[in-house]
Amino acid sequence: MALGGLIPAVHSPLDQNGELNLAVVERQAERCINTGCSGVYVAGTTGECHSLTPDERLSLFKRWGEVVQGTELSLICHVGDNSLPVAKSLAAASQAAGADAIASMAPCFFRPDSVDVLLPYLKEISSAAPETPFYFYDIPVMTHVEVSMIELLERAKTEFPNLAGLKFTNGNLMDLQTLLRIDPERYNILFGFDEMLSAAWLYGVRGAVGSTYNHFAKLYLAIGAAVEAGDDDTVQRLQNLSVNIIRAFQKPGFAAASKEAMAFFDVDCGTVRSPLQPLTDDQRSDLRQSLESLGAMDWA
Repeated sequence: MALGGLIPAVHSPLDQNGELNLAVVERQAERCINTGCSGVYVAGTTGECHSLTPDERLSLFKRWGEVVQGTELSLICHVGDNSLPVAKSLAAASQAAGADAIASMAPCFFRPDSVDVLLPYLKEISSAAPETPFYFYDIPVMTHVEVSMIELLERAKTEFPNLAGLKFTNGNLMDLQTLLRIDPERYNILFGFDEMLSAAWLYGVRGAVGSTYNHFAKLYLAIGAAVEAGDDDTVQRLQNLSVNIIRAFQKPGFAAASKEAMAFFDVDCGTVRSPLQPLTDDQRSDLRQSLESLGAMDWA
C-alpha cells in the first residue's frame, strides 16, 4: 500500500509524572481523522524516540495498532535505535501490532559512513519484519549521517527488495527531484519538512510526515490543493504562514512547544522528557498569543 497524504509525526504523551500516558492515544487519533490526515508516524523525532525505553516504544506501537484498527489511518512505526538488536525487536513488534510500514533512521552514535555500510544494516532490521514495507528515515540534521539517497535507492533495486521508500527530512531539493524519478512505481518518497511542503508538492511528492500536521493539518491540505490548482498567490501566503508558525514554535524550543501546544487543541500530550526542557508558563502564554495573532488558530 502506497502511503500518502498528510501523516502527523505524533507526540508520545506523558502524564504529570513523566510516564507514558497511553490513554491519550485515542484522542490523538480522533484529531488526526477529524482534520483530514491519512496516517500517523509513531515514535519518531517528534515522538522523542531516543528518550523512550524500548518497552515504552513497544507499548506505543501496540496501542496505536489497536486504535487505528478499523479506521482509515495508516500506521508507520519508527524503530531506529543505536542498538541493532533493539531496532530488530521493535521491527518485529511493529509487524505484530499491524503496522502498515516500519521506518528507521540511521544510528547516530557509531554512524555508517557509506551506503556500503548503511544498506546491510537496514536490511538486518527489516529482516525482523519481512512482511512489512520498510522506509529509511533520512534526517541528517539529527543523525549527522550524510550518504547518498540516490545511491541507496538505485542499489536497493536489487539488493534490498523490501525497501519501499524514504522519509526524506532533508533540505536537498535537487536530490528530491531525482529521487522522485527513481522507479516511482516502487519507491514512495515521504517529505519531512513542513516549511517546504509546497516545493515538494510542486515536484510531485504526494505524502508528507510532519510535526505541525498535528496542529494545522487543514492549512497544509490547503497548501497542497493550491499547488495543484496553480494558485501561486495562495501557495505563497499559506506557506509563509507555515514558516511563521514554525518560527513561533522555535522561539521557546520547537520540541517542547510543539508538544505542549497540543493542549490548545484539547489533546494534552504532557511535556517533554529531559534533557529537553518544558515551557515556562510565560512561554506557553506567549506561544498561544503568537499563534492567535498570526491567524494560525483559524486553521485548527
